[in-house]
Amino acid sequence: MKLTDLLKEIEDEQGGEQKSMRVQYDIAIQPKSIDDALAALNDIKNYGIYSKNLANQADRIKIFGPSIPAQKSNAAQNDWNSLSPKERLLKIEEIKSRIERKSDFKGNVIYDKVGEKAWNNTLDLLSKNKDYLSWKEENKDNPEEYLITLNGKQANNLALFGSRGRVYFPQKLGDEEAKYKPLQQDVHYIVDSGMILFPQDKSPFHPKSYLKKVLKTIMDNAGLEYKFADVEKEGAEDDTPVVSTRPEKPTVPPLSTTVNTADQADKLRKMFQKRLGDVPGAKYEVESTGTGAERKYKLVVTGISSDQRAKLQPLAFDFKQNLKESLDFERRQMLVRAGIIK
Repeated sequence: MKLTDLLKEIEDEQGGEQKSMRVQYDIAIQPKSIDDALAALNDIKNYGIYSKNLANQADRIKIFGPSIPAQKSNAAQNDWNSLSPKERLLKIEEIKSRIERKSDFKGNVIYDKVGEKAWNNTLDLLSKNKDYLSWKEENKDNPEEYLITLNGKQANNLALFGSRGRVYFPQKLGDEEAKYKPLQQDVHYIVDSGMILFPQDKSPFHPKSYLKKVLKTIMDNAGLEYKFADVEKEGAEDDTPVVSTRPEKPTVPPLSTTVNTADQADKLRKMFQKRLGDVPGAKYEVESTGTGAERKYKLVVTGISSDQRAKLQPLAFDFKQNLKESLDFERRQMLVRAGIIK
C-alpha cells in the first residue's frame, strides 16, 4: 500500500463553480534504521505511560480508574503526582481529546466532548489565576507547561480532571483499550520510501499533536535517532498526486526565571547545568530588570530541546517556591523579634 493511497484530499466549492484544494498532512517518522524503529513500535515497554498489561487488574484500575465514581477524584490526583513532566503533557493531550460515548432518548449513539469542555473550564480559571498570570509574564502564555508544574490537588482545583475526576480516566471502550497495545503495521502505520507513515484516520491517538507526543515517547525510550516529517498530498494540474515531505521545524521558547539577586540567578544557573549536564548550544544569560529597590534578575535559558526545557521547569518552580517560603519565614521572624506577633 502506497502513501498516496492513504492520504486524503479535501476540496471546497467556491462561488458554486471554482474548486480549490487544501493540503492535508499526516505524521511520518524518518528513522536512521527502519528495522530498529519497527522493533521499537512493536515493544510495549517503549510506550511509557501506555505500557500497561490489560489483563492485570491493577493496571486496568490505573488506566480506567476505580469503579466507584466517588473514588476517582483522589485516584486522579495520586496518579498525576506519579507522572513525569513528559507523561503529564501526554495526559493533558489525552484529557483534551476525551470523548464519552452515550445514547440519546431514541437509542442513537452520540459523543460528548467532555475533554474539550474541561479544558475550556481550565483555561477560564487560569485567566483569573494570580499564580498563572505571574508565571505567564516570564514564560509566555503556555498553560500546558504551567500545569505540569502543579501537583494533583492544584491541577484538580483548576478543573483539569473534570468533576470528580470524570475526564482524567477514559471509558472502558475498545477504542480506548487500543491505546495500551502496540501499534500495528499496515493497520496504524505503513512503511514506504524510507519512512514510517501514521495516517491520522487510522490512529487511536487524536489529535495529531497527541499522536506525535506518543511517537516521540516510543522512539526516545528506545534510544533511536529519527526525525519527524509531515507528509502532504497535493493536487497537480494533471490530477496526479504529488507526495512530498515537510521536515519538522521545532521551536522551543526560552525558559526565563526572575529572582531577586544576581547570586540567586547564578545559583539557579548552576542547578540547571547540573540537571542537564553538558548540552552543546545551551546558553544561560542573566538580564537585570528594573532599578534601585525594584531591580530583579532574569535567568534566560536558550538552545535547549523541549524535553530539556520540561526537565528544568519544575526545578525553576521549586526554586522560586523555596525562595518565597524562605522570605516569608524571614519576615515572620522579624515580626516576632519586633514583638508584633508571637
